[in-house]
Order: sequence, then C-alpha cells, then structure tokens
Amino acid sequence: MTRSHLALLIAANLVWGVNFVYAKIGVSHFPPIFYSSLRFVLLFALLFPFLRWARGQMRWIFGICLSMGVIHFTLMFTGFAWADDIGPPAVLVQLSVPFATAIAIVVLGERPDRRQLSGIALSFGGVMVIGFDPVVLDYLDAVVLVVLGALALAVSTVLVRRMRGISVPNLQAWLALISAPSLLALSLLLEQGQMVALTSAQPLHWGSVAYTAIGSSLVGHGIMYWLLLRYPVSTIMPYGVLTSIFGVFAGWLVLDDQITGRMIGGGLLVLAGVIVITTRRAVKA
Repeated sequence: MTRSHLALLIAANLVWGVNFVYAKIGVSHFPPIFYSSLRFVLLFALLFPFLRWARGQMRWIFGICLSMGVIHFTLMFTGFAWADDIGPPAVLVQLSVPFATAIAIVVLGERPDRRQLSGIALSFGGVMVIGFDPVVLDYLDAVVLVVLGALALAVSTVLVRRMRGISVPNLQAWLALISAPSLLALSLLLEQGQMVALTSAQPLHWGSVAYTAIGSSLVGHGIMYWLLLRYPVSTIMPYGVLTSIFGVFAGWLVLDDQITGRMIGGGLLVLAGVIVITTRRAVKA
C-alpha cells in the first residue's frame, strides 16, 4: 500500500472515531432517536439522485434498514446519550464483528476454527472486564444498549452478504429513505422535547448532524470502498480497530472522559479479538 493510500485509510478511521464525539454532542442536545432521524433526513437529501429500485433485492434492503437504520441507531445513540463517557461504547460497538461471526456460524453454516473461537472469547472477555469497572457500572444500562446495538449491526452485516448487484450510494439512499420516517415515528412515540431541541439548537448541534451524515457516511465510507476496490480485504479490515482507538482518545481530549485501567485492559481484549477475527475472515475472503 502506498503512503498516500495508507494515509487515506487512517483518515477514514479517524473520521469515524471523531464521529463518536460529534454523536455524543448531538444526543446531549437532541433526543437520541430524533437525532438519528435528522441524520438520515440529511443523508437522503444528499443521496436521493442515486435511489433506484433493486429488483430481487428489496427484502434484503428492508431487513438492513430495520436492523441497521432503525434498531442499531436507536440503541446505539440512546446508549451514547445515557453513557457518561464515550470510551467504553466506542470500543463495545466493535462487538459487531464477533457477533457477525457467530451469526454466520449459526445461520450460514460456516464452520468456526480455533482462531475465530479465540477471537470471540477474547472480545467477550473484554466486555466482562469493562462491564465490571466501577465507573462503567454507573451507566451499565447504556452499555447494554450499545452491545445490543452491535448485535443489530451484526445482523445487518450478514444481510448485506446476501445482496447482489446494488451500489453503495443506492443502498445508503434506501437506508435513509426508510429509516428517517421510521425513526421519526418512533421518536414521537417514545421521546419528548423535539421542537424545543430544534428551536434551541446551536451551530455546534447542527454541525454534529452534518458530520454524522456527511463525514461518517459519505466521506468515511467513500474512502473505505474506494480503497477496497484497490487492495485485498485482508489489508484493509484490521485497521478498523483504529476507529475505537481514535474515538477513545477524542473523548478524553475533547469531552474530558475518564479512562481507567479496566477500560484500557478490557478495550485491548475486545480489539485483540476483533483483529484475530477480521484477519482470519479477510484471508479466507
């Protein structure tokens, strides 16, 4: 990999890591489900020209929109809103990798090897270490939501593997079109204060919405897919753990988050498990 392409890869993970900070800022002002709907409204406004009917693929698209767009973002952003620090959630969202591996074993009939099983064990061992940190115990409900959100993201990952012949902008356009009104309806049912949040929002709050839609979805994913067209998956995937590392550091630097020894130890176990799994899956692919 050339130095410029490596810089792009690191930049994509940096964009996603900083996204955790902007998401925390956004959900600290907007109701979290409502915030998710705003993100998808903006994303659809940018991507609607790419919207095309995907013959034979719509059932998978609806499944992805439900698992990722509605369930994952509802749980994840609510978890971020309830958490005092973004460090543990930023690491725990990486559990989508071992979850997806386990689902593929059960649903797709993939046969696990010792390396995959070791990676899964390492990741969930790290969760236990983080979960019993006295600081994290104060917002354990947020941790549970983020872990469940990672499970929903893993389900969507498995569904994406079922799809054929659909472009990424088209899939993202459908994701925004279906998720935005679904999340808005869910917000109106479960949350309060949407209009107050809208009328009192400052430029920083609107900037957080723009960053999650433009920075995370368009720029971050755009760079990643561009690189995947040029390099083997095994070269790209292990760098995904940088997202959590950048996220933890950004939370400490910008939001003055606490970082304890248990968080560091548990986070390293989770990320080590993710590296083991992604490297093995990428080589097989």
